[in-house]
Amino acid sequence: MSWKTFLENASPAEHAVQVYTELDELAVSVGTFLHAGFRTGEPAIVIVTPGHWEAFRAELERHGSNVGELEARGLLTRRDADEILAGFMDGDVPSAERFEETVGGLVDGVADRVPERTIRAFGEMVDLLQQRGRQNAAIALEGLWNRLLASRNCALLCAYQLDVFDFETQMSVLPEIVRTHTHPRPVADPPHLAAAVHEALTEVVGSDAAAWIYLKVAETVPRTALPRAQAVLTWLSRHEPSTAQRVLQGARVRYART
Repeated sequence: MSWKTFLENASPAEHAVQVYTELDELAVSVGTFLHAGFRTGEPAIVIVTPGHWEAFRAELERHGSNVGELEARGLLTRRDADEILAGFMDGDVPSAERFEETVGGLVDGVADRVPERTIRAFGEMVDLLQQRGRQNAAIALEGLWNRLLASRNCALLCAYQLDVFDFETQMSVLPEIVRTHTHPRPVADPPHLAAAVHEALTEVVGSDAAAWIYLKVAETVPRTALPRAQAVLTWLSRHEPSTAQRVLQGARVRYART
């Protein structure tokens, strides 16, 4: 399934993630995701930071959504990400029981108001944890979300503000983020990433070695919704870290070109 298909036709239990650097990149995805649901009467839950909500609101209004009317009709439920997060954290880790009470209760309340419709949820709580250096807690929270999605008529979009051209990101947090989502999107423009990675890889190792690396990735990395260029970066970071760092540096420069 393509990213566009998920945003417009998200199904229950699907769990997508947008990795972004600029807020406007994320706002486009969030606005498209929510507005597509509103067009067909699907309700939405937005668990968001106040600073980001205005960008999402503007994008929804650009699509033609009347935010005030949606809230009045109970189709749009908005909550503060920090407040919801505080409701289920137990020290440095999320409590499964409190998460079920807090977030599960929120989802159930919307389902009661708008029955037999897929709820579209967007949340920034995992990103808050990641930005605060609590990577393990963020991934644990992803697991709790996946458990909730398996038992509710709900699809989820979440987001992380990360630098995918950073070697440590490729080695640590990004593989776990990919593992816990059905639809990972590591950059706003995957075709541009593919071109940037290909050019950098060919420059660093030569065309013959690049072809061999593509073959190894095809043999060892299952084809999923993950863009193939990101699969190449993941493989390189794990198996040829020195090469990966040089490719990442070159790809960063090329991806930044307009």
